[in-house]
Amino acid sequence: MSASSGLHVLQGELARTLSVVGESQVYHRRFRSDFPGVPTELNYDLTILADILTDYYTAVETAFVRIAKAFENTLEERRWHKSLLERMRIEVPGVREQVLSDATYRHLHELMRFRHFRRYYFDRKYDRGRMDLLEKSFLESIPLIRADLERFRTFLEDLIRRTESEG
Repeated sequence: MSASSGLHVLQGELARTLSVVGESQVYHRRFRSDFPGVPTELNYDLTILADILTDYYTAVETAFVRIAKAFENTLEERRWHKSLLERMRIEVPGVREQVLSDATYRHLHELMRFRHFRRYYFDRKYDRGRMDLLEKSFLESIPLIRADLERFRTFLEDLIRRTESEG
């Protein structure tokens, strides 16, 4: 596979991620409209919200893994989730642009921490105030991640053009 074909594949994967981001937003809206009156002491709504948040973050993180493999070709074994997210916020000079803005990073960092908690501690007694903050981060991150990934896709288009014109 040529360098530019690998970049085309990455573009397609990022397009799919953007589609999943949109689906997550739609699903969240439907969830909120379908469950407006759930008694808060039962926390059923928080269990569903936890699923939405963790699935969303996992989809976005998967895109970051693909970017890292396409450009850096390594992931640290220890604490790789955190280092991967941090890596997406830096430019790798001569290799690739920064993927995430600092604002997007802050929101996603909170969602990553929650996903880690949810995956390893199996506690369904969610703190409603904390979940409200996470939901806010989720909602605020959506337009940011869209803008960041679209900007990065433009970078890929330019890189493909340069690669194909040189080769």
